[in-house]
Amino acid sequence: MATSIGNNTSLLYPPDYMVRREINQYVAKINFILAFAQSFVSIGGLFGNVLVLIVINRKSLRNTSSAVYITYMAIFDSAILVLHAANLGRPRRNLFIHCSLTYLTDLFTFCANWVLVIITLERCVAVASPFLAKRFCTAHSARYSVYILVSVALLFFSTTFPIVYHTNENSHHKKCVIRPQYSLIQRVYQPIVLYGIPDLLLLSNLFTVYCLFQRRKQQKRLSGDESSELRVTDVHSNRKQRQLTIMLVTVNFAFYLFTTPASIVYIAEFSPPKHREINKLKLSILFSQTSVLILQLHNATNFIFYCFTGQRFRQATIETFNEYSIQLKIFYHRYVLCNKYYRISSSQIQKPFLTPPSHSKQTSV
Repeated sequence: MATSIGNNTSLLYPPDYMVRREINQYVAKINFILAFAQSFVSIGGLFGNVLVLIVINRKSLRNTSSAVYITYMAIFDSAILVLHAANLGRPRRNLFIHCSLTYLTDLFTFCANWVLVIITLERCVAVASPFLAKRFCTAHSARYSVYILVSVALLFFSTTFPIVYHTNENSHHKKCVIRPQYSLIQRVYQPIVLYGIPDLLLLSNLFTVYCLFQRRKQQKRLSGDESSELRVTDVHSNRKQRQLTIMLVTVNFAFYLFTTPASIVYIAEFSPPKHREINKLKLSILFSQTSVLILQLHNATNFIFYCFTGQRFRQATIETFNEYSIQLKIFYHRYVLCNKYYRISSSQIQKPFLTPPSHSKQTSV
């Protein structure tokens, strides 16, 4: 959907020559300015997603279902950012490249958004029913869920793409465009499938938060009757569930914040304004093009939210940076300064922040 927003803006306005020329010049100017911002977001977001993959697959975090989902979500987000960056290079000069970018962008956007939905529903089950969590909220089940999702996405988009899109070879640049008879359907069903239904399902976070509050109340009420060991175990488990829930609620809120403007613009562009007021047209174009950049932030900022709201993830990130800084220091002294006998003293190695993982079966990050 993102590849469609903003690409055909200049073709939607009245055929008056002077208006069209000024609008086209304005679109080119806006695209040139936003290209730098989109490139920065793509590079920064790709770097952040790589850090997510490194941190979440540390030994202390990786054997959980949430770690599996976060790993695949980072992979899909990285793919989307790469496709966004590739789309800046005027792929319409090559018909195959433009069609491939359009197909892959929709495919990976669908996968990334629905992985977020699955992990949210999984957290809802884990908090509401700990007994079901031990059976279904496992790393093995998470991998199979992602495999099924990718298979369904490949089947769905591979089937619908040649029906909805066709190649327009009459224009100056050959490109993939939506068939006229499917234009309205595409602009309605695509935002619903990619964003509308996920928006509704992500509201299950409210039930998850409610269950956590109820469990906390029950724990306080029964704390005087339970043994000290049981209370410590329950408090530790409840704290981990609460931290992960806060992290997911933050990511889900960002999903609403970053995707809603682009969805509204995509649907609204089906009926462009009929007036010729240049200032209003320019403002509409600016909002349309900016919504693409805002949409891109959804795939580029998860690492920041994980660090700010996930205590264990933040601690693992600090550990990772400490370890890599030590490795870089060793590399610098041994291979740049040619000091082959350089060693790191024990006083320079910081102790790990994370507590050792429990021997019990883990179901959360």
